[in-house]
Amino acid sequence: MITRRSWQTAKSYVLGPLFLGVALVLAGWRRSGLLAAGIAGASLLFFRDPERPLDPEPDVVYAAADGVVTDVEDAHEAWIAGGEALRISTFLSIHNVHVNRSPVEGSITKMEEVAGGFLPAFLGGSKGNYQNRIAIDGPQGRAVVAQIAGVVARRISRWIETGESVAVGQRIGLIHFGSRTDVLLPAGSADPLVNPGDLVRAGVTPLARYRKGESAS
Repeated sequence: MITRRSWQTAKSYVLGPLFLGVALVLAGWRRSGLLAAGIAGASLLFFRDPERPLDPEPDVVYAAADGVVTDVEDAHEAWIAGGEALRISTFLSIHNVHVNRSPVEGSITKMEEVAGGFLPAFLGGSKGNYQNRIAIDGPQGRAVVAQIAGVVARRISRWIETGESVAVGQRIGLIHFGSRTDVLLPAGSADPLVNPGDLVRAGVTPLARYRKGESAS
Protein backbone atom coordinates (compact mmCIF):
# COMPACT_ATOMS: atom_id res chain seq x y z
CA MET A 1 0.00 0.00 0.00
CA ILE A 2 1.25 3.48 -0.91
CA THR A 3 -0.29 6.34 1.06
CA ARG A 4 -0.42 9.93 -0.16
CA ARG A 5 2.32 10.91 2.26
CA SER A 6 4.63 8.04 1.30
CA TRP A 7 4.04 8.82 -2.40
CA GLN A 8 5.14 12.42 -1.85
CA THR A 9 8.39 11.01 -0.47
CA ALA A 10 8.73 8.30 -3.13
CA LYS A 11 7.95 10.16 -6.33
CA SER A 12 11.37 11.76 -6.77
CA TYR A 13 12.89 8.26 -6.77
CA VAL A 14 10.19 6.68 -8.96
CA LEU A 15 9.31 9.15 -11.71
CA GLY A 16 12.85 9.77 -12.98
CA PRO A 17 13.70 6.09 -13.69
CA LEU A 18 10.16 5.50 -15.01
CA PHE A 19 10.34 8.32 -17.58
CA LEU A 20 13.87 7.27 -18.52
CA GLY A 21 12.68 3.70 -19.02
CA VAL A 22 9.85 4.77 -21.31
CA ALA A 23 12.20 6.98 -23.31
CA LEU A 24 14.73 4.17 -23.71
CA VAL A 25 12.09 1.67 -24.85
CA LEU A 26 10.73 4.15 -27.39
CA ALA A 27 14.28 4.73 -28.63
CA GLY A 28 14.75 1.02 -29.17
CA TRP A 29 16.84 0.32 -26.06
CA ARG A 30 14.32 -2.17 -24.70
CA ARG A 31 16.55 -4.00 -22.21
CA SER A 32 17.90 -0.79 -20.68
CA GLY A 33 14.42 0.69 -20.62
CA LEU A 34 12.98 -2.31 -18.80
CA LEU A 35 15.84 -2.14 -16.30
CA ALA A 36 15.08 1.51 -15.57
CA ALA A 37 11.36 0.74 -15.22
CA GLY A 38 12.27 -2.10 -12.85
CA ILE A 39 14.26 0.32 -10.70
CA ALA A 40 11.21 2.60 -10.58
CA GLY A 41 9.02 -0.31 -9.49
CA ALA A 42 11.50 -1.42 -6.83
CA SER A 43 11.70 2.13 -5.49
CA LEU A 44 7.92 2.33 -5.28
CA LEU A 45 7.84 -0.97 -3.40
CA PHE A 46 10.41 0.34 -0.94
CA PHE A 47 8.10 3.21 0.06
CA ARG A 48 5.11 0.97 0.79
CA ASP A 49 3.18 1.98 3.89
CA PRO A 50 0.80 -0.77 5.06
CA GLU A 51 -2.06 -0.24 7.46
CA ARG A 52 -1.41 -1.88 10.84
CA PRO A 53 -4.37 -1.75 13.24
CA LEU A 54 -3.26 -2.06 16.86
CA ASP A 55 -5.09 -2.58 20.16
CA PRO A 56 -2.15 -1.64 22.42
CA GLU A 57 -1.51 -2.90 25.91
CA PRO A 58 -0.96 0.14 28.19
CA ASP A 59 2.30 -1.14 29.72
CA VAL A 60 3.92 -2.27 26.46
CA VAL A 61 6.43 -0.42 24.28
CA TYR A 62 6.05 -1.42 20.62
CA ALA A 63 8.60 -1.62 17.81
CA ALA A 64 9.26 1.68 16.04
CA ALA A 65 10.64 0.00 12.92
CA ASP A 66 10.57 -3.17 10.85
CA GLY A 67 13.76 -5.19 10.76
CA VAL A 68 16.20 -7.17 12.89
CA VAL A 69 17.06 -6.30 16.48
CA THR A 70 20.82 -5.73 16.61
CA ASP A 71 21.34 -4.51 20.18
CA VAL A 72 19.58 -4.62 23.54
CA GLU A 73 21.93 -2.73 25.82
CA ASP A 74 22.55 -0.12 28.48
CA ALA A 75 23.31 3.32 27.05
CA HIS A 76 23.80 6.93 28.01
CA GLU A 77 20.96 9.23 26.97
CA ALA A 78 21.06 12.93 27.85
CA TRP A 79 17.32 13.40 27.20
CA ILE A 80 16.41 10.92 29.95
CA ALA A 81 16.60 11.92 33.62
CA GLY A 82 19.68 10.40 35.21
CA GLY A 83 21.26 9.89 31.81
CA GLU A 84 21.02 6.09 31.83
CA ALA A 85 18.79 4.18 29.42
CA LEU A 86 17.85 0.85 27.92
CA ARG A 87 18.50 1.04 24.17
CA ILE A 88 16.91 -1.35 21.68
CA SER A 89 18.28 -0.96 18.15
CA THR A 90 16.68 -2.25 14.94
CA PHE A 91 18.44 -2.53 11.58
CA LEU A 92 16.20 -2.00 8.55
CA SER A 93 17.49 -3.68 5.41
CA ILE A 94 16.57 -2.52 1.92
CA HIS A 95 13.56 -4.87 1.68
CA ASN A 96 11.92 -3.78 4.96
CA VAL A 97 9.10 -1.26 5.29
CA HIS A 98 10.93 1.92 6.28
CA VAL A 99 8.05 3.85 7.85
CA ASN A 100 8.74 4.48 11.54
CA ARG A 101 5.93 4.41 14.11
CA SER A 102 5.65 5.76 17.63
CA PRO A 103 6.51 3.09 20.21
CA VAL A 104 4.34 4.72 22.88
CA GLU A 105 1.53 7.24 23.21
CA GLY A 106 2.31 10.75 24.36
CA SER A 107 3.31 14.23 23.30
CA ILE A 108 6.30 15.18 21.16
CA THR A 109 8.20 17.40 23.59
CA LYS A 110 11.56 17.68 21.89
CA MET A 111 13.11 17.04 18.49
CA GLU A 112 16.61 17.51 17.16
CA GLU A 113 18.32 16.95 13.83
CA VAL A 114 21.89 15.79 14.44
CA ALA A 115 24.63 16.01 11.82
CA GLY A 116 26.87 12.98 11.50
CA GLY A 117 28.45 10.40 9.26
CA PHE A 118 26.84 7.87 6.92
CA LEU A 119 28.26 4.50 7.91
CA PRO A 120 26.31 1.37 6.90
CA ALA A 121 23.41 1.17 9.35
CA PHE A 122 24.22 -2.36 10.51
CA LEU A 123 27.59 -1.25 11.96
CA GLY A 124 27.87 -0.28 15.62
CA GLY A 125 29.47 3.04 14.70
CA SER A 126 26.31 4.06 12.84
CA LYS A 127 24.96 5.50 16.11
CA GLY A 128 27.08 8.53 15.15
CA ASN A 129 25.35 8.89 11.75
CA TYR A 130 23.08 11.72 10.68
CA GLN A 131 19.84 11.28 12.62
CA ASN A 132 16.56 12.72 13.79
CA ARG A 133 15.89 12.41 17.53
CA ILE A 134 12.42 12.54 19.07
CA ALA A 135 11.38 12.69 22.74
CA ILE A 136 7.88 11.40 23.49
CA ASP A 137 6.42 12.06 26.96
CA GLY A 138 3.45 9.92 27.90
CA PRO A 139 1.64 8.23 30.82
CA GLN A 140 4.67 6.01 31.56
CA GLY A 141 7.20 8.82 31.19
CA ARG A 142 9.66 9.52 28.40
CA ALA A 143 10.74 7.44 25.43
CA VAL A 144 13.32 8.61 22.90
CA VAL A 145 13.34 7.50 19.26
CA ALA A 146 16.46 7.98 17.13
CA GLN A 147 15.94 7.67 13.36
CA ILE A 148 19.42 7.03 11.97
CA ALA A 149 20.23 7.39 8.26
CA GLY A 150 22.34 4.85 6.41
CA VAL A 151 24.85 4.98 3.58
CA VAL A 152 22.54 5.12 0.52
CA ALA A 153 20.06 8.02 0.37
CA ARG A 154 21.08 9.76 3.62
CA ARG A 155 17.69 11.36 4.12
CA ILE A 156 14.96 11.23 6.77
CA SER A 157 11.39 12.45 6.25
CA ARG A 158 9.72 13.68 9.44
CA TRP A 159 5.93 13.48 9.71
CA ILE A 160 5.36 14.96 13.18
CA GLU A 161 6.13 18.25 14.92
CA THR A 162 6.98 19.34 18.46
CA GLY A 163 3.83 19.70 20.60
CA GLU A 164 1.87 17.14 18.60
CA SER A 165 0.22 14.21 20.36
CA VAL A 166 0.84 10.73 18.96
CA ALA A 167 -0.84 7.37 19.48
CA VAL A 168 0.96 4.07 19.84
CA GLY A 169 1.79 2.84 16.34
CA GLN A 170 1.17 6.20 14.68
CA ARG A 171 3.43 6.94 11.71
CA ILE A 172 6.14 9.44 12.66
CA GLY A 173 8.42 9.43 9.63
CA LEU A 174 10.44 7.49 7.09
CA ILE A 175 14.15 6.83 6.69
CA HIS A 176 15.20 6.57 3.05
CA PHE A 177 16.69 3.17 2.17
CA GLY A 178 19.06 1.32 4.57
CA SER A 179 18.76 2.65 8.10
CA ARG A 180 18.56 2.03 11.84
CA THR A 181 16.05 3.00 14.52
CA ASP A 182 16.77 3.13 18.25
CA VAL A 183 14.19 3.20 21.05
CA LEU A 184 15.51 4.37 24.43
CA LEU A 185 13.75 4.05 27.78
CA PRO A 186 14.86 5.08 31.28
CA ALA A 187 17.11 2.42 32.82
CA GLY A 188 15.20 0.15 35.18
CA SER A 189 11.76 1.28 33.98
CA ALA A 190 11.08 -1.61 31.60
CA ASP A 191 12.14 -5.14 30.76
CA PRO A 192 13.05 -5.98 27.15
CA LEU A 193 10.87 -8.52 25.36
CA VAL A 194 13.22 -9.04 22.40
CA ASN A 195 16.79 -10.24 21.86
CA PRO A 196 19.40 -9.53 19.19
CA GLY A 197 18.49 -11.41 16.04
CA ASP A 198 14.72 -11.17 16.56
CA LEU A 199 12.56 -9.93 13.68
CA VAL A 200 10.20 -7.07 14.60
CA ARG A 201 7.46 -5.08 12.87
CA ALA A 202 6.71 -1.42 13.58
CA GLY A 203 3.49 -0.91 15.51
CA VAL A 204 3.02 -4.68 15.93
CA THR A 205 5.84 -6.32 17.89
CA PRO A 206 6.18 -5.67 21.66
CA LEU A 207 9.73 -4.42 22.41
CA ALA A 208 9.56 -3.97 26.18
CA ARG A 209 7.15 -4.01 29.10
CA TYR A 210 7.11 -1.36 31.81
CA ARG A 211 7.65 -2.67 35.32
CA LYS A 212 4.71 -2.35 37.65
CA GLY A 213 5.11 0.57 40.01
CA GLU A 214 7.96 2.06 38.00
CA SER A 215 7.54 5.54 36.56
CA ALA A 216 9.75 6.43 33.61
CA SER A 217 11.26 9.91 33.52
